[in-house]
Amino acid sequence: MGLLYLKDSYLKQFDAKVVSVKDKFVILDNTAFYPKSGGVENDTGTITRIDDNEKFNVVFTGKFDRAVSHEVDKIGLQKGDEIKGVLDWERRYLLMRYHTAAHLISGVFSKEENCMITGNQLTTEKGRMDLNMEKMDLDLIKRLFVKANELIQKDLPIDIYTVPIEEAKKDATLFKLAMKFPHDIKEIRIVDIKGYDAQADGGCHVKSLKEIGEIEFVQLKNKGKANRRVYFKIR
Repeated sequence: MGLLYLKDSYLKQFDAKVVSVKDKFVILDNTAFYPKSGGVENDTGTITRIDDNEKFNVVFTGKFDRAVSHEVDKIGLQKGDEIKGVLDWERRYLLMRYHTAAHLISGVFSKEENCMITGNQLTTEKGRMDLNMEKMDLDLIKRLFVKANELIQKDLPIDIYTVPIEEAKKDATLFKLAMKFPHDIKEIRIVDIKGYDAQADGGCHVKSLKEIGEIEFVQLKNKGKANRRVYFKIR
């Protein structure tokens, strides 16, 4: 299966063929729909069968057994059908902005306080990040959000590329998440905020920091020893 979003996060529509169908769950030979993963919400949109122009709404996209599965709102698609997929672009773009904002925030917290991300959740309404941070210091966290917004004003470009896993392992700064990658991965995809921070990641991102908008700090919660939960919004 070709994961088109890995090469072009701005791809709004694409052509594909149905590989398999089980009830309302459809697998395509390639897709631009991002599945719910890595704490980021999934894409939605439509799949239209080219032969008769019948439209199916994609209500959920997930990844199962390494295949992206598209849940549609009705049965009817068949193996071999040629389709056109169209993303709900407003939703996708908002999630891209949130995802890049999360990378920027984690980069700031890593550089300034040597924190790692222990969990995250990004939706179209808000972002949540868990940090292995010793101190419950609200003023410090607010200052770090100010730093993130200052970097947005510099409008640093964002580059995405892949490197061999063995090369990536030589640079610990690429891994901001406190978790390990599967052993059978041969290449690592890097999202690089040029001149500031690079991180391993498999999601969708904007091309430059100003596209994020402004990051608004919302709330800080204490989730136990050395675990701080930060909520934010973008506008």
